[in-house]
Amino acid sequence: MKNEQDYRVRECLHRATGVAGEYYRGSEYVKHLQRMNTDAAMRMASNITPFFWADAPQILVWLCRNCAADLRLPVRESDAA
Repeated sequence: MKNEQDYRVRECLHRATGVAGEYYRGSEYVKHLQRMNTDAAMRMASNITPFFWADAPQILVWLCRNCAADLRLPVRESDAA
């Protein structure tokens, strides 16, 4: 397992607005992005600080809850109400 400082962080544009969100592994983000149709995937990807998909294992992606839901990423236990 890599140290946290070995990861580079990317984030959705909604982080600047102060909304709640979580970190996801870049490889998980890419996997869910690839499941979307092309137009939806392009719209979603334009909301995230860009990175090369080959670098996904070294990336942490911070996503607001709405972006995570759009990608159908799993809700973490700590977020469940």
